[in-house]
Amino acid sequence: MIFPSTWTPFGIVFYIVFGAFAVLAGFLDYYELLPLRYSKFGTEKGVPSRTGMFILYFIPIIIATTCALPYLSTATILQWIVLGAVIFHFAKRTLEVLFVHKYSGNIQPFTLVVMIIIYALMGGLISWLNANTIPAVDVLFCAGIVLIVAGEAGNFYHHKLLADLRKKEEGYHLPRGGWFEYATCPHYFFELVIWLVVCWLNNARNSLPGLAEHGSVGDLPKMGDEPCVVASQRNFS
Repeated sequence: MIFPSTWTPFGIVFYIVFGAFAVLAGFLDYYELLPLRYSKFGTEKGVPSRTGMFILYFIPIIIATTCALPYLSTATILQWIVLGAVIFHFAKRTLEVLFVHKYSGNIQPFTLVVMIIIYALMGGLISWLNANTIPAVDVLFCAGIVLIVAGEAGNFYHHKLLADLRKKEEGYHLPRGGWFEYATCPHYFFELVIWLVVCWLNNARNSLPGLAEHGSVGDLPKMGDEPCVVASQRNFS
């Protein structure tokens, strides 16, 4: 299930805000009433992309850690693994921003604020639900760890492929190599695998918050219609 076993006033408000925000952001972006402007859709003015993306991925680390403070002193190995998976993912993405991705252009301030809120809510929600975990490690939990490792490796590998392609080519073009030979955006696929498994492991596989870390709900129906292109100077990974 996607809800905590025990409701509190904080939990009720948290879910209302999270749900309303996700629906509103997806609706506004899909109908381009307030479209999210970043990556190849960025603006001439705004926050520098590298700075904005660093903030975007670093804040959820703080939020996830803060939400885990009530149980950290007595955390089990399972709770440490789930929390560690969340923090590791955002830390990896932060390091990729600094050392892998190639940027130019800026992120629209409104877009940056929206994405920070979404990512912070994701990290905080998973960390908060992690207070109630499964009683012991089982085969499914171990399988989940393997899938997370595979997802992180696949996600990084295809981000690196995109970054290397931008060094060699100019303009927009279809990426090649790895799973790009078989799928439009395999880096998104591996990211989805990571979040699905983390949520699955969290509290006996009880939580499935926002799955699409990149883009909004409105982006999902359109992903199959539009190839994942590579820009030599813009990040789209």
